[in-house]
Amino acid sequence: MTYKSIVSIFTLTFIVILGVGCSTNIIPSFSKTIIEPAESVQLPYIKNSPDECYFLDEFMPIPDRMVTGKTGRMKIRYYTYKSAIYKEYDKQQIILAFYSQDNECWSLFEEHFVQF
Repeated sequence: MTYKSIVSIFTLTFIVILGVGCSTNIIPSFSKTIIEPAESVQLPYIKNSPDECYFLDEFMPIPDRMVTGKTGRMKIRYYTYKSAIYKEYDKQQIILAFYSQDNECWSLFEEHFVQF
């Protein structure tokens, strides 16, 4: 991955995070409805390594929210789970970010664990 693509990914990440926090007419705001899941979702263990290839549509549980986008030729997906069990984290809000060049094989590049 080139320096330019890494900068583009982090720029898009910042814009998405900023967009979620804003409620102006310029950036679309998300629904303010909070749905508490009955139980936590169990997520598969995913490595943060460029050598890994994941076919997300085949094994990832349905997220509470998914944001898709594109930066250059790189496709990006953000999966948000309000309550998930992932790795050593128990019942946390988790955001997993993936990138792909072919829209089939995805690599994990960010994990965000949100404290309540």
